[in-house]
Amino acid sequence: METILEFLEVSLRPSSHHMAEVEGATFRLAAGEAVVILVEEGREHLPLADAAEGLLAPSRGGVWFCGMRWEAMRPARQTEMRGRIRRVFERYGWVSNLDVVENVCLAECYHTARPLAEIMAEAESLARQFNLDGIPAGRPTRVPGPILRKLEWVRALMGRPALIILERPMLGAMRADLALLSAGVTRAMQAGAAVLWLASDRAEMEALTANVRRYRMEGPCLRVAGQEQT
Repeated sequence: METILEFLEVSLRPSSHHMAEVEGATFRLAAGEAVVILVEEGREHLPLADAAEGLLAPSRGGVWFCGMRWEAMRPARQTEMRGRIRRVFERYGWVSNLDVVENVCLAECYHTARPLAEIMAEAESLARQFNLDGIPAGRPTRVPGPILRKLEWVRALMGRPALIILERPMLGAMRADLALLSAGVTRAMQAGAAVLWLASDRAEMEALTANVRRYRMEGPCLRVAGQEQT
């Protein structure tokens, strides 16, 4: 299978005091696979998602996306490649001066040639899978937090992304909806997407059951889940 994302001995220095440090992270992620990383309490703000998307350069090591090292790409090529990535952000990930519909459809409209009607139909279908009535009108600030979180899931699962990054996606969501999210992610994996999931707890860590490798953060180091440090 095609390698979608690879971290090789990656060390990341935080860009702010809110971010946690990462030291020597190595993993490989192929199409149709998931890597789930359990983050430590108190060190939740990991810069792994930014590095995976080529937004943060490692202080050591390298990150490859679809066979290309981010730092070796020209800016225009980086933008093009990021069009193949969808992400649920840990913090607020909405463009405040666009309404919810525009936010949800933005990446698909910008990076693909799909008709708007087709994009909207997919968004509505995904919304129903998450027990939503549809895509609400109005600005994101007027939508209740749990609904807005589900709409982030909708946005991340739309189209045919090569990589889906889930950055603590259950924050602000109802715990009972974890099964809906894992089912949607599984369908995306079956369609060929690779998934990087930064999990807040054991329930999230174990939500996916097939083609998944599990890790945990121990201080700044990435460890295989279930293996004690020696």
